[in-house]
Amino acid sequence: MTDTLFSTNVVTDDQNSSVIEHTSENMPARGFFFAVVDEVGKDGFLVRKVYGSLSDPYLKAMNLPDQSMWREVFPEKYGLSGKGLNSKASVAEHVMGVNTKSRYVSTSSTFPQGSPRFQGKSVYIDISKTLKTGAKLVTTKEIIEALEEYKTIVPKKVKRIDQIMGYVRSIDHEVLLADPVPARAIFTDESLKRAKAIGRVGRVVQVFGFAFTAYDLSVASKESIKTESMAPIGAEVIRQAGGWGAGVAGLKAGTALGVAVGIETGPAPLLRGLLVE
Repeated sequence: MTDTLFSTNVVTDDQNSSVIEHTSENMPARGFFFAVVDEVGKDGFLVRKVYGSLSDPYLKAMNLPDQSMWREVFPEKYGLSGKGLNSKASVAEHVMGVNTKSRYVSTSSTFPQGSPRFQGKSVYIDISKTLKTGAKLVTTKEIIEALEEYKTIVPKKVKRIDQIMGYVRSIDHEVLLADPVPARAIFTDESLKRAKAIGRVGRVVQVFGFAFTAYDLSVASKESIKTESMAPIGAEVIRQAGGWGAGVAGLKAGTALGVAVGIETGPAPLLRGLLVE
């Protein structure tokens, strides 16, 4: 970068508040692009076995509304929810099968196999994405605690409860989800492969770009060197970036990660990269 001061002549007039747009080809700039990524599987996945077809005889026998049928077969398209969102059924009653229309959905923490006791198409539920939507998660430990308490309510069923506890703890590794899980948090084998293939850490959901004018940054960087302070160059970067930061802050993208193309990530490497020009 040189000390050359770039200038250009523009024809003006004497009218108040008049505006003229002028483009100069002499002002160099450096472009930096930042990608906001939605990380897939940051906190792992839960596995649920679902029906493979709308014509499945067991599914048809349930006589569910069409929308519920679609959710049972294609949760990756229509989302996932319990059969009774307003149900007061307890965790223990759901797991014991006492109330099959509870607000809970059973899943397994065994990834990617799921529970060996159930057959069907496997779908994978991104834990991080699910929790960020407000859905609740009931861990295996919490289920066991609920079943232990349930023994005091129905002491005649202690043997059956102990059997179910064995399934939950050692075979199913059951985890419950409460409240609807949106389709964007649910993957099939193919969609999960595609999501991971786009990038090892996640999917780019939006790209922001802005250019720093070389002259202004040159002045600011020299001032920073002269005063041995990052304040001048930092202030200039913020001024030129404008509302970029606010745009990222308002983006609901799970985990936001800034990626400076061509250099290391993070503010310190970014500023060093600018200063050495």
